[in-house]
Amino acid sequence: GTHAITVNNVAPTVALTGADTVDEGSVYPLSVGAITDPGVDTVTSYIINWGDGNSDTLTAAELAGLGGNVTHTYADYEDGPVNSTPRNITVDLVDEDGTHVAAGSKTVNVNNVAPIIALAGASNVDEDTLYTLTLGAVTDPGTDTVTEYIVDWGDGTMESYFAAGDVTHIYADP
Repeated sequence: GTHAITVNNVAPTVALTGADTVDEGSVYPLSVGAITDPGVDTVTSYIINWGDGNSDTLTAAELAGLGGNVTHTYADYEDGPVNSTPRNITVDLVDEDGTHVAAGSKTVNVNNVAPIIALAGASNVDEDTLYTLTLGAVTDPGTDTVTEYIVDWGDGTMESYFAAGDVTHIYADP
């Protein structure tokens, strides 16, 4: 007698390794490792979905030429109640049986980096005399927009400003 059997394809998986965190604006290195596949299929392409709307497609030869190491720069963490945003990296594998979605995955937390402002002003001032501080350029590896500058004058006074430029303060008699 005979008996019909259907042999189902088992999707391959791929090992992904990398750091668990990265600062916004910094390069994130990802290692795309060994493929596990019970069949004899040959992976021809890797589609790396970085979890931030960006993806890269590499042929097997291109990935091998990179030693299995790829990089991505996360432009910004998404504003929220915490100072990091988890991104789920997935890698789709393409072989002769088709595209195997999310054959590997890795979560990375993108950390917010505080902006830095250039400040300029005299290093001393006489009491009861107008002091001028220049709020200069802001450097931020993310895409954040500064909407308020809060200056702690160091004498118990704090003031808010809504634009960069020169701001003034008078220090009272110490």
